[in-house]
Formats: sequence, structure tokens, C-alpha cells
Amino acid sequence: MATLAAIPAKAQEQAPYARFSPDIVRLAPPGVLADTVNVWGAVSQRGRFMVPRGTSVSEILSYTGGPDISSGRRSRGGTNVLGYFTTPQVDVYLNRKDENENGEYVERWTYRLSEPFPPDMRNYPLRNGEYVTVYIRERPTTLQYILFGVSTLGSLAGGYFLLERIL
Repeated sequence: MATLAAIPAKAQEQAPYARFSPDIVRLAPPGVLADTVNVWGAVSQRGRFMVPRGTSVSEILSYTGGPDISSGRRSRGGTNVLGYFTTPQVDVYLNRKDENENGEYVERWTYRLSEPFPPDMRNYPLRNGEYVTVYIRERPTTLQYILFGVSTLGSLAGGYFLLERIL
């Protein structure tokens, strides 16, 4: 999927109202009721988006280029430290102001990239001024625990035999 930075020329051909500026990305056509939503975290394009009223959480994730898996990985030399067998988990938080109690509450959805979106997230409508934050978490698999155990035992055995030879 193309990042939002690569979209302006194509989007302006299809939707002349789309404006990409450092302050806000306008994706709602003029004359349409719009909401401003802030998107933070592990997505391809973060920022403020002016979207048509009623846009869902899954749609705003699409506007931002989707969860950015590489931002959640700790890398060394371009390879994932945890290995290639992790299953990334996406945590999506929605901060919404509670108008009745003058406070805020947080809605949270968690899913793995290999799973479909949670149904309530797919249809959850955004409101003006809300914040969507995306985190990527990776947990080691059973194979990685086994490989870690084997390498640790190998190191301990090598140290033991080395000490036995010296002493």
C-alpha cells in the first residue's frame, strides 16, 4: 500500500479537494460535514486529518496507511531482534471526551495482523477532536523461547567445560 506521502499527486487528480499540508490533511470534500481526527503512533502517516463525518476507526487507519509494522520492531542492522516468527499485535486506542462528566475515556481494540478487524472497531464512528493512537507489540513465539533456552544452555555448558580445563 502506498504511503500518504506518495498520494498527493494521484489524490489531486481524483479528488481536487484533497489538500496535504504540514498542519492538516483534508480528505473531506467541501460542503460535506467533516470532523478533525488526530492519529498518533505506529502508522505510516501521523497527523491531523479532516475526514467526512461518520468515518470509522478502520477507515482512518486506511487513510493513514495502516499500522506500520517496522516502527514496532526493534531492529539491528535491518533485521528483527526477536526473529522472523513473531506475530505482531496491533493495539488501537481511541481517546474520546465524555461530554456528560467533563472527562475522557479510552476505547481499546486489540487484534493480530493475521486476524480480521474487531467488528466493533470496523463500524465505530469517530467524532470531532478525537485521538487515535496505534501501538505495535510483538511477543516471542514458542520457537524463540526454545532457541533462547538452547543457546543459553550451550553457553553455560561451554563455560563449564572451559573452567574444568583451566582448573
